[in-house]
Amino acid sequence: MSVEIVMPQLGLTMTEGSVSTWLRKPGENVKKDEIILAVATDKVDMDVESPVDGTMGDILVEVGTVVPVGTVLAHILQGDEQPSSSTSLPRTEAVKSVAATELPSATVVPPESPVRRDRIIASPRAKKIAAEHDLDIETVQGSGPSGRIVVADVEAALSRLTPKTGPPVSLHTPDANVRRRQVIADRMVESIQTIPAFSVSLEANAAQLVALYENLKDRIAEAAGTKLTYTDLLLKALTVGLSQTPEANAVWENGASHPVDRISVAMAVATDKGVVAPVIQDTDRLSLDQLVHARWQMTQKARESKLTFADLEGATGTLSNLGMHRVDRFEGIITPGQTFILAVGQLRERPWIVDRALTIVPTLILTLSIDHRVVDGAIAARLLGRIAEAIENPYQLLWSTNFAQTGSSR
Repeated sequence: MSVEIVMPQLGLTMTEGSVSTWLRKPGENVKKDEIILAVATDKVDMDVESPVDGTMGDILVEVGTVVPVGTVLAHILQGDEQPSSSTSLPRTEAVKSVAATELPSATVVPPESPVRRDRIIASPRAKKIAAEHDLDIETVQGSGPSGRIVVADVEAALSRLTPKTGPPVSLHTPDANVRRRQVIADRMVESIQTIPAFSVSLEANAAQLVALYENLKDRIAEAAGTKLTYTDLLLKALTVGLSQTPEANAVWENGASHPVDRISVAMAVATDKGVVAPVIQDTDRLSLDQLVHARWQMTQKARESKLTFADLEGATGTLSNLGMHRVDRFEGIITPGQTFILAVGQLRERPWIVDRALTIVPTLILTLSIDHRVVDGAIAARLLGRIAEAIENPYQLLWSTNFAQTGSSR
């Protein structure tokens, strides 16, 4: 008998994924709970374990192929059953840096005497990589079943066409990033095509926010074990806005808007593999120093590629702060499954009217993009206004927090 290994649904919003690594070949023994492959989604890479002891059977889905949740990826064989050599794809298992001399053998026919075949049998991924590198796939001899050209054959061909000076050719590591970008791109297209979003924007006086930051940064660093950032204060301001505008703390599911009774906010984090948005749960229940520590933990996990799906779900919206760059204003794209994204530009001094006199103060430009199915313009404007009020009167950020109580005694 055999046990199917299927594309798992690693989160409530996951509908598809791709195999990023096969760690076992057909015919190899596997143990229960042993990691046999890794699955890539637009959010994270996750390891998949074998549910039983047995022998690795046929590999049915190649590395890089995007398939729906529930698709059979491979089989674990039990008893005397053996993998079928005609259906297994043993060359799709490795996703790691391989030197050119270690690549599987393949023959490249010189251009002056190409081998032409009536029908080229090649995997879709192999064809795609060949096209991306302007390689005539008809000049590559396949090593797969019935002469099928697989990714390893194309890589071997490209390595032989590349001068030997410089680092060895490997398409695996960058290819993982390409696949991740492709899935992210699909999700962004899904957002644009399925979420009827609109944006509202305003400029907020951040003078008091700067004063609060300067007053608290040393004490927060002592209490939280890491430094206070403006992102922390913005997360608090967004939390205050949502608590005062509960109509916006909702999501669109199954053709209707559903309120969410918890306030959990995602934050965009730049990593060397792209932007991810880990979620800080129950931000309304965290003191400022607790929030700072939670933000630091999530940022570290994101940059070390240690996020789990539990770290990426539950938010109704995302904070995207580009204040560290020379960006005054921008509009974010809503993550499918969420309702809004708050985009914040750089904090800098700008002209401002105070008591009918022109002066210069530090300001922030806030842009809220929101799902029109969930809220209308009036609610969006009210939410953004409450966020701005929390920035302009930042004592609200310390209401009902443990740090406010302990800090007042110092």
